Amino acid sequence: MLCHYCFLCFAFSVPLAATTQQHVAFDVASTSSTYSSGNLAGSPAFAAQQALSGGSGYWCSSGGHSAGQSVTWTGLLYSRRVALGVKVDWAYSPGEVKVLTSSDGANFEEAKCWHPSTRSEAAFKEVFMFDAPRHVKAVTIAMRTPQSWSYFGINSAALITEPGPLMLVSGITSAAGEQCLIADASEINLAPCLEAIATGTGKEVMQFDQDGQLVSMMDGSCLTLLNGDAAGGGVLAMQECGASASSGDGRTSFVVAPNGQLKLPRMGNYCVTFLGGGGFDANVAQDADTSATSSDASQPVGNLVDGDAQSYWASGSDPTNPVDVQLDLSTTSQIKSIEIEWEHPAQAFELQVSSRGKWTSIFGTTGNNARTTKYVGPAVSGNALRIRMSKPHPTLGSSGGKALYSIRDVRILASTLRSVVQDCAEAEQNADARDVFFEVAVPEFDPRGAAAARQSVALLRAAEERLGNLLAELYVTMPSLAACGFKQSFDKRLPALAKYAAAFSGGVAEDAASIAVAAVSPSMGMNTAALQELVEAAQDALKQISR
Repeated sequence: MLCHYCFLCFAFSVPLAATTQQHVAFDVASTSSTYSSGNLAGSPAFAAQQALSGGSGYWCSSGGHSAGQSVTWTGLLYSRRVALGVKVDWAYSPGEVKVLTSSDGANFEEAKCWHPSTRSEAAFKEVFMFDAPRHVKAVTIAMRTPQSWSYFGINSAALITEPGPLMLVSGITSAAGEQCLIADASEINLAPCLEAIATGTGKEVMQFDQDGQLVSMMDGSCLTLLNGDAAGGGVLAMQECGASASSGDGRTSFVVAPNGQLKLPRMGNYCVTFLGGGGFDANVAQDADTSATSSDASQPVGNLVDGDAQSYWASGSDPTNPVDVQLDLSTTSQIKSIEIEWEHPAQAFELQVSSRGKWTSIFGTTGNNARTTKYVGPAVSGNALRIRMSKPHPTLGSSGGKALYSIRDVRILASTLRSVVQDCAEAEQNADARDVFFEVAVPEFDPRGAAAARQSVALLRAAEERLGNLLAELYVTMPSLAACGFKQSFDKRLPALAKYAAAFSGGVAEDAASIAVAAVSPSMGMNTAALQELVEAAQDALKQISR
């Protein structure tokens, strides 16, 4: 079919209006031709999905195409977006190209007619703007008339859309999976995208407003370069949008450049990146300065971080007041997990993190019975950890008949990356694309989406607390029962213990609520492994006392 608007095709490639548009990656892709190296289905290294992002891979056709043969690459979105155009980063450009769009993923219509290539080189970036905004769920890029390289290839293709909720996925390499830019209280950081999504808070969801401000969907705050000062990398923070915007110097105006850099266009050539080489799971405790409000002279607090599995810190005997152990970190870090290996555990303790001089409680329990405590997420920014112990365990927390606390080892797994701004050319000088961000559309955001699962996690933690206290009572009672020859089932003395142990031991049903709880619980600080350990201890104790 002839193109009815061929005169428009000559204005095929146009520049982007930076602050009113965003690039959205397609979710899945397919193609009519794939390069094959002895593989009948096509080589995975050149498959259609290689063009979904700007990584090192690319899609490549089989090659050897005739002049009239048409080859297609199709990108599909899970949810429909209002699109303004499409951006293609060619690996092997065609002699002619056509663009079709679909609002339902099945029925396509022509958006741009067949048109000769605008450039003579094999690899370049090209933008195809539509005549008017259109609802798009899929885009097909049709290619024909191969040039001297005889292949068609795409490094990446992205939809250009009107502003909407999005996630900014960092190009940085991490064994923990894709990392998203998140609004964390007053700061910005990187966190695993799946963990951030599971919290249901929306801290990973942002949106550009019409002024180019990057707005958090969690609390409506805006990303800003504090005081407009880029010296030493500056300080990037989340602040009330109007306050910083009133400065008029562009400190709150950002744009994702065509190369993926998050740029401050009105402040010169500055881009957002991250500094720090400690990785995402560095044990920052090993370099910490340690202190304690009570210590046994023969078991000093420095033993916590000496790397010796046999040494440990111990408090003074019979502590009557809360005892604090503090680890001051060498730098502010994104704390993701805390592991405590107890010698004599506290039954009641609290984990507190300090950030900018303010202490915040991130975890607490009055029913601990475990030799190992592991707190996992949500990630929190801080420069110090305080373990506040308020009640020794009645049986596990004593030595020689005297109550005490003692800890063999503390591990704090954290990211030491720090958000900064740098000259954009300087920011590019890294090995893991930490200055690059991919825009991933979030078509629907409802902070209530994970509310039911989060409530279930809270109930589960409360039940764990109750079970822990019942088990501690059982530990105290067992010796006297054994001495008296008490053989009657302990279920009658403490029926609640049997009730909780039985409730937890049945496993987790594979229903929607349980799956949601399993997804959310790690990001809410719920350690299911520790809970299972507690259940098994309760069941073992019940068996002993019921003999």
